Amino acid sequence: MNTSGGKLEKLNLIIRFSVIIAFMLVFGFLGVARLMKIQIVDGDYYAGLSEKNFTAKQSVQAARGQIFDSEGRALNTNKTVYKVIVQRAFFPYGQENEIIARTLSILSDYGETWLDSVPITMTAPFAFTDVSGSVLDGFKARIGVNMDASVGNCLKALSDNFNISSEYDAETARAVVGVRYEMQLRDFSHYNRFTMAEDISFETLVSIKEMGVNLPGIDIIEEPMRFYPNGGLAAHMRGTIGIISEQEYAENKEQGYSLNDMTGKSGVEAVMESTLRGKNGERTIVRNSQGVAVADEITTAAKPGNSVKLTIDSRFQDDVQEILENHISWLRTLEQTYGNTAYNARGKNTEGGAAVVLDMNGRVLAMANFPTYDINDYINDYESVLNAELNPLYNRSAMGQYRPGSSFKTITATAGLYNGVIDRNSIVSCGGVYRFFPDYQPKCTGSHGSINVREALKWSCNIFFYDVGRRVGIDALDEAAFRFGIGSNLGLETGGASGRMTTPEIYEELMGSGFTSGDTIQAAIGQSETLVTPLHLAIQATMLGNNGVRYKPYLIDSVWNYDCTELIYRTEPEIADSYAEDRPEVYEIVRDGMIAVTDNIVWPPTDMSLSHFAYLPSRAAAKTGTAQVGGDIYNSVVMGYYPAENPVIAFAVVLENSEFSRYIIRNIIDSYFYDAYEPDVNPEGLIASPWKRWDNEKIEKLVGTQEQ
Repeated sequence: MNTSGGKLEKLNLIIRFSVIIAFMLVFGFLGVARLMKIQIVDGDYYAGLSEKNFTAKQSVQAARGQIFDSEGRALNTNKTVYKVIVQRAFFPYGQENEIIARTLSILSDYGETWLDSVPITMTAPFAFTDVSGSVLDGFKARIGVNMDASVGNCLKALSDNFNISSEYDAETARAVVGVRYEMQLRDFSHYNRFTMAEDISFETLVSIKEMGVNLPGIDIIEEPMRFYPNGGLAAHMRGTIGIISEQEYAENKEQGYSLNDMTGKSGVEAVMESTLRGKNGERTIVRNSQGVAVADEITTAAKPGNSVKLTIDSRFQDDVQEILENHISWLRTLEQTYGNTAYNARGKNTEGGAAVVLDMNGRVLAMANFPTYDINDYINDYESVLNAELNPLYNRSAMGQYRPGSSFKTITATAGLYNGVIDRNSIVSCGGVYRFFPDYQPKCTGSHGSINVREALKWSCNIFFYDVGRRVGIDALDEAAFRFGIGSNLGLETGGASGRMTTPEIYEELMGSGFTSGDTIQAAIGQSETLVTPLHLAIQATMLGNNGVRYKPYLIDSVWNYDCTELIYRTEPEIADSYAEDRPEVYEIVRDGMIAVTDNIVWPPTDMSLSHFAYLPSRAAAKTGTAQVGGDIYNSVVMGYYPAENPVIAFAVVLENSEFSRYIIRNIIDSYFYDAYEPDVNPEGLIASPWKRWDNEKIEKLVGTQEQ
């Protein structure tokens, strides 16, 4: 019998048993410690979570990038506001209408507005609002009624769709179905919250919070909202944002958009959407059955969008807008001030207008429109802006298409000089009637005798340019016009009309046929079917001043991170085309003619003098035009650049059914170079003349600048 082996086996059993007991004691101790932490240390926390919990994932709106002027002044920016939102996870099924009605009652009591795009008035007697037929048809299709359904049919369909109680009065029912419809339209779900109202007052916030227990699913959050200081400044360029449309959502949902998102609708806001748009974050909220939040944290931080600096200086832009508006105000008083002459009668009927100022590399310095609008009015009272007289929403500076009139003669002169049809000394005899064609003999504005190109530009002699146009031919004129940008997209970021040049092809397209030599000579003086925008005219001026080099116009100066501490990229000037750039003498000759236009001065300037460029340190180069629209209606056009030698800026002005656009130019020059725009205002506060009155002190100061 082996007693030593038995003792060894017994010892091993004791060791194993001891190890097992030790492990049990350790795990038992850890278990007790964990249980004590759960029950005692974190007892309240887990007691809350032990009840039925609801978890919601809520998007955190990213701040949209800002839009600044060239000097860093905010144009489109953000402010933090209180928003009323609805969260599906905490919004009881079957109680939606009751909760919405209570919330709307509070909002209404405090004069707040809420999101509601149902095209039916909010108060009885109910009627369809003034929307387009396509919008109304889309609404009816979405609620499942026939296209000829009445307002009553539509309201009944909405009430049936959303189970609206008959206990509600008609206007409460209308308000509730409006919100329910909007929630459906915006894809309200556990993943998409619904923003019912934004920018509510603190008093409204307090009232909703006090009613919180009776408003499950309704919450107040602080988030950025677009803010437009000085909303009347460059409204067409800045643009606006709005709730994404169904079509926009369908096109952009792959980029992470939701039906609750805001997107750029016009101007820079639209074309720079991908730059300005930030990346939304995510917030996770856990609430117990009593609606009390037991956990709330940002699980993914929002990333703000990048900011954009424009090329415009808001102070100069504001001046140009004021200059344009003041000038039109003055024109409308001409007849009563100076009598009923033909020119003054045109002035009194001035309708709209536009002014564009560029630097010589295509950088937009100002684009003014009359009439214009305030972005805040557009947002808060769209219908009044939409229906305002003369359509202030129309961006005349980039979209308005007008006959260029005699301003086109600079292109005809350039084409004639470049193609060798004329030189500096070529003479055409003007006897008041162009007699080359036996069956078509158009007239001139006067009888200028033997005249060369410089004098023809100065006096705007039609006969001279009829003859040059006939000899150059329509193909060469078309080539020159196209190189100057007419009939093409100029490439401005916010877009613009292309205009067109009079050609046989255009005639075929518009009228079927009928182009004649008479149409060629009318095209040579900027009439017939040629159309340009004020932006085209300003680009034309830059090309003349740059000796045949045309730059692409641009409005976006640079892109930065949100708070403008880091430059991402800067726009560089881009050459778009050139014409006769190897022949600088061509442009010197045309420049001499444009200087002659502005040198025709009476001093001191009388209100009816041709121009008023006296006492400027440098000469200006310009060409005017009076383009017939039809009957006795004429548009007034001017374009040019300053200084004539080594130009810095180019300008263009078009006034509809008007005269005397040339008087605006001196004020633009004074504002840009000398910060000296001072309109002459009479005791009644009306503009007494289009320029400031000169006193000896001002003259001496300007002459001193010239002498230095």
